[in-house]
Amino acid sequence: MSELPDELKPLFTGEPVLQVLGAGAPWLYPQGWLAERRERMTDLIEDPRFDRVAFTRPDWLKTNAPYLAVAFNDVIWSLYPPLALLVGAGRNLHRQLLHRYTAEPPTFTKDSTAWSFSYAGAHLPLQAFDLLAKLPDAREALVGFCGSALDLLEGVAPYESRRTALAAIWRDIADDEALLEAHRTAPRDELIALWRDRFLSKDDLYDVFPEQTGNPLDLLTVAMARFETAHRTVAEITPESDRSLVETIASLIYQVGRAELPGGLAVSGLGRDGTADVQREFDRQAADVDRGAWRVRRVAWLARTVDAGGAREAGEWIAAMNLLGGVLNGLPDRAKRSADLGIVTGYLTTLRDVYRVRRRQRRINLEPATERPKPETDRPERTTDVGKPATVAGPGAATGIDPEKELAELIGLAGVKERVAELIAEASVAGIRAAAGMKQAMPLRHLVFTGNPGTGKTTVARLLGAIYRKYGALSSGQRVEVGRADLVGEYTGKTAPMVEAVIDRARGGVLFVDEAYSLVNRANDKDLGFEALATLVSAMENHRDDLVVVLAGYPSQMETLMDSNPGLRSRIGGTINFPDYSDDEMLQIFRLLADQSGFEVADEVVDRVTLALRRLPRAPGFGNARAVRSLLDQMSTRQAVRVARLTDPSPEEVRALLVEDLPPLPGSALAAGGEVDAETQLEQLVGLAEAKTVAGQLAAEATADVLRIKAGMRPTERSRHMVFLGNPGTGKTTVARILAGVYRDLGLLGSGQLIEASRADLIAGYLGQTAPKVRKVVERALGGVLFIDEAYSLFDRFSYGAEAIATLLQEMEEHRDDLVVVLAGYEREMQVLLDSNSGLGSRFPTVMTFPDYTRSELETIYAGLAEEAGFTLEHGMLSRVSGLIEPFRGTTNFGNARLARTAFELTCLQQATRILALTDPTSDQIRSLVLADLPKRLPGDTEDASPYL
Repeated sequence: MSELPDELKPLFTGEPVLQVLGAGAPWLYPQGWLAERRERMTDLIEDPRFDRVAFTRPDWLKTNAPYLAVAFNDVIWSLYPPLALLVGAGRNLHRQLLHRYTAEPPTFTKDSTAWSFSYAGAHLPLQAFDLLAKLPDAREALVGFCGSALDLLEGVAPYESRRTALAAIWRDIADDEALLEAHRTAPRDELIALWRDRFLSKDDLYDVFPEQTGNPLDLLTVAMARFETAHRTVAEITPESDRSLVETIASLIYQVGRAELPGGLAVSGLGRDGTADVQREFDRQAADVDRGAWRVRRVAWLARTVDAGGAREAGEWIAAMNLLGGVLNGLPDRAKRSADLGIVTGYLTTLRDVYRVRRRQRRINLEPATERPKPETDRPERTTDVGKPATVAGPGAATGIDPEKELAELIGLAGVKERVAELIAEASVAGIRAAAGMKQAMPLRHLVFTGNPGTGKTTVARLLGAIYRKYGALSSGQRVEVGRADLVGEYTGKTAPMVEAVIDRARGGVLFVDEAYSLVNRANDKDLGFEALATLVSAMENHRDDLVVVLAGYPSQMETLMDSNPGLRSRIGGTINFPDYSDDEMLQIFRLLADQSGFEVADEVVDRVTLALRRLPRAPGFGNARAVRSLLDQMSTRQAVRVARLTDPSPEEVRALLVEDLPPLPGSALAAGGEVDAETQLEQLVGLAEAKTVAGQLAAEATADVLRIKAGMRPTERSRHMVFLGNPGTGKTTVARILAGVYRDLGLLGSGQLIEASRADLIAGYLGQTAPKVRKVVERALGGVLFIDEAYSLFDRFSYGAEAIATLLQEMEEHRDDLVVVLAGYEREMQVLLDSNSGLGSRFPTVMTFPDYTRSELETIYAGLAEEAGFTLEHGMLSRVSGLIEPFRGTTNFGNARLARTAFELTCLQQATRILALTDPTSDQIRSLVLADLPKRLPGDTEDASPYL
């Protein structure tokens, strides 16, 4: 094992040190530097010219912190590159410098494996100018402040390249009258454009600020080049023939949760051939995606890199990977951090372990071991009278809040509260039974919590620990929360000690294992997670008298976990399911969070929020309370911008949340009181008289439902699933897409997307694989419309079509409030399908027939395509076009509007050849389609045409 480089050792000494991974050696705070800079910072920040500025402070600042404290915080964060990884005891330098204004005194962290990250986007300290829209003199003073703040930060090595460049820009602004006037008066968007055009477009500054161009592909190019260099360097230190750059990039795209390759890879340096290689590798990996296993493999690889003397190179690889992953995750928009890339803790743990190795050879003692005295412990003794509340201080004691009362006041969770009440009764009666001389075995208190994120699992686990402590069933009642990275080591022999250390921390309380299903990979029997689970199961038995283990995750994955270890199920005392919150409960959560934040919500805002919450699709992974908090956070930000523009706002104005503070939401026209004009969308389609009538009725009914809800009535209970009958090209998909948008805008569907599927997407070739395929397709469609074309092909007597239909019906019932299924196909074949399952026909009450287009309708469609493309048609062309199409009528190849489009595309191709032969063609010639451009015939077979045509 290689020794840790001297430059990295300060990371593990507890000294105040800051390091940005991949940006050089750690920077150690010089002696006396912090006190001196704090004094200078105070003189800068306490400028009376900003005393009356209204603004929103971060939670970590005092309520009376001055405006320039926030502006200084923005200045510091502009010095970090996007998605920078910050480590070291002094990584919170911004809080250390602003300590006088922080709500809690900042400390230097003692956890040498802790880390944080910088913003993903283009962060410049220009938002502060937007908050001073009506104060040009204050804006001018702010220009000087930004330059002075950067001067104060001189010498902080991780900042220096960006600090020097920004300081030069602020000096240029202060010295140029036109630039200074722009910063006195221009809105923020114009300032950003000015910076990009005047300063950041220069090559030397682009190298320092690649994220500031506003084009995500610029940052992608930089990130890809950096990652390629880092990966090849580490691969040379620790050769891995099975981990090529192409494979690593493909797995990274999966790791950030992308379902397909994002656009732009070809211009990132990969080129077309490299992108094609990544696509092939991406497709090959499709069946073996395990984000937990990815992190374990990468940390193990980097641990071997550190062992081989590549500690610095491993840190650069992590930084480059994190940046590239964030860019890939955010495309086509700004970079977006992914939590699934979090391997910094594993890397720092490896560095720490290397640092702690004592570099001397020890002699092995072969003498028989003697019994050692047991170590003393400060763990409080567990009371033997478990029927009475303990008196040892613990969770909830400091606040005086009764955990049972807090549990009862939680919104919703009726079933959860009922189950916890049973556990409380069992704990409280245990002491009474003991006093009566009854001897009973310790009950199984370990639990499984299932449900989506944001449903209160972590909160209930905390309260359960406090309640058990109250009744003496646990000695301390604290909750320790861990995930796979805390329990599974990077190499054999490290996992068991990690689990034992976590168990030791949690004893006396509740060990909450989130996403517990990620502990094991059933597809890899060598996964180290199996060792972690086995060690955990053993601890659950050995410490059952003073430890409660709660395993949390999605229901189906947790069932798989329970089957992965023979002893696990027998250690679990029960499963508690945390259902998604209802719309009413989420509205209560919104009101509660707003009230806790001090906001006053107008009635019309409540109406709008109610409709917005109804639109949220309840897919697996739905954020529940987290989604509500995200909505309130967005509103808080927009409200802050609005209030900052007011002159001397009153306390009532500062607290008020108004309609304009809502972020853009689907269906905003309806939510504001207007109507969704479905008829306009439908009437633009050619023909389809019956479909338009039925679709119009459905839209009217949906609109009436929304009005009933706003009037306090319940919407009508009816199935919205439909059957579309007709030949190809008759507008079935188009009508389905329009209805999806209508239902979305009315708040009856969460997102309104149209997902198309066929037999191949739903039916597998092997036993047991069809139902999961159906569920996966349904999961993608939740919140919108699932359009199954040629649905009659699902019916067969000798394959797995019946299983697909049965699974589809089950999913339709479970997601009836946020899914519309449309079955489409030929009329006769669809009737056979509907008759094949007794429950199928009743689930699809609406049937629309899409007849073949007439000759005149096809001519209209062709004319519309030409007009949309900007062409003019020679007289007589439309009748010739319909003549080309008519022989196909009644054949299996009759594609209706698709044939019209084929005829148009072939005409355009012929016209292109014709005009290229002209010398200097005129504009009119370029825009004209003439009879000579028409194809002689359309591709396809017309021999099976109906004899009646």
